[in-house]
Amino acid sequence: MEQQATSNNAAPAWDLTALNETFSTATPQTIVRWALSHRLPTITTTGFGVQSAATLHLVSTLDPEAVIVWLDTGFTEPATRAFAKSLCRQLSLNLLTYRPRHRPVTLLSQLGISEVVGLSEPQRQALARRVKLEPFERAIRQLQPRIWISGIRAEETAFRSGLGIASWDPRGILKLAPFLNYSATEMDAYLAQHGLPAGPEAVDPTKAAPHLECGLHTRQGS
Repeated sequence: MEQQATSNNAAPAWDLTALNETFSTATPQTIVRWALSHRLPTITTTGFGVQSAATLHLVSTLDPEAVIVWLDTGFTEPATRAFAKSLCRQLSLNLLTYRPRHRPVTLLSQLGISEVVGLSEPQRQALARRVKLEPFERAIRQLQPRIWISGIRAEETAFRSGLGIASWDPRGILKLAPFLNYSATEMDAYLAQHGLPAGPEAVDPTKAAPHLECGLHTRQGS
């Protein structure tokens, strides 16, 4: 399902330094409450990964109508699809799914790729553009968010370790990562505390390795 854009409000000129100073001692709940208090168009993205239920639980508990965006690449494994379906029922998520314009077999043919194992870096980047970046750009155009809540954490990749809880997307969207400084152990504790399931381990063909980026969070310029 894809939602059409509605009238948008201009985002305040937030001071990132001040925000990050405040958020450094704030709980994830406080950070998300702050975001929702502005009543601006807001999205939360998910890939239904291992600890994704924490962010989805936090956001949907504070706002049951929160817009959750899932980029279903077409290469999603059955276990992840089953987990997504189950978690959507458990948390009553307001999920909007964005998919590539073509089916996987067509995409691979167009890119001259026979299989998603052992891709060269140019092939991997081309695949990421088609199955993640273009669908996300479509979501941004249609939903026009001013705030983007993400479940990324500092210990996941070198790029993320250099981010603040608040950062700017080049399109002028305020990105918030309420669990940025949580460890995997702390995330597991959150899941256990709230009776939430862990998602399955999955292989992402748009990343050469789990500790690398696909481009969704490293986008530069317009």
